[in-house]
Amino acid sequence: MVAEAVGKGASTSGIAPNCVGCGATLPGFSAVRLARLELLKCPECGGWTGWPRPTSADQVSVHVSPDYFEHPYFESRRCITPALQRRCRRIMTDLCNALGVTSLRGERLLDIGCDTGAFLECAAQMFGVYPVGLDVAGRSVDQAREAGIEAYCTLIENAPDSLRGFGVITAIDVVEHVSDPRGFLTEIRARLRPGGVAYLETPNIYSAVYRLGRLLCHWTGARPVSIWERLFPIQHVQYFSQRGFALLVKGSGLELVKLDTRRLPWADVAVSPFLRSGVALLQQLDRLTRQQVLLCAMVRRPPGDA
Repeated sequence: MVAEAVGKGASTSGIAPNCVGCGATLPGFSAVRLARLELLKCPECGGWTGWPRPTSADQVSVHVSPDYFEHPYFESRRCITPALQRRCRRIMTDLCNALGVTSLRGERLLDIGCDTGAFLECAAQMFGVYPVGLDVAGRSVDQAREAGIEAYCTLIENAPDSLRGFGVITAIDVVEHVSDPRGFLTEIRARLRPGGVAYLETPNIYSAVYRLGRLLCHWTGARPVSIWERLFPIQHVQYFSQRGFALLVKGSGLELVKLDTRRLPWADVAVSPFLRSGVALLQQLDRLTRQQVLLCAMVRRPPGDA
């Protein structure tokens, strides 16, 4: 997929699109144009919304393809490594703090977009949770089940009614993939018990990596293709600002407990050593501006929510 930055109105078939974060009407100005959609920048919250909107079926077809499943980047994240253990410890500790408990042992944990279940395996081993996973890719779910995880091949809106009443839910690197982010968060709210919390993680479009990437995409004519496919992958159909994400959470009926930014772990920077050095420098800049490359949110279903 080739991406190209543009500065003219987007082709929207005469329909005025709305920002998936704050709901504002978008002016049709493209921040980045991809092969299958354009990313329109919201003048209100600064987030980018993919247009025309893909359907859920469109997104599923991308995620079940062999190219996606067998991509070396995803293969590298399917093992329990020290980096995954550190990430799991941080996330689970934040969930404990949000719930006001010291232990999650015996708690059912639903991980949406679980892939082959490495994160759930890690959480079960380290924190004693009962792992439950959802993913749209059958190959991923089969491997998760082989690892002893209760896993389902489905979208969250089609998941069994038994998958409700969770105290903790995680959706890591998922919300940027879904065709209806507000509906997705509303469904998470329905799957949590009152007072339950969820951890969400997604790219921060205001980080230096994406700001510079947009400019370089324009200057280079979106070449080489491999770099722009890595920065703006085909499966990502929106990118959020902190303000836009906070408004999305509020609009779904969830409470925002905590929203901050974190750097991308070194192990997840899947580019050449030269480009890794550049990303490292940009992440240092992000630390100064407090706009690091990952948005990390803790959200809660209101305790009195019936």
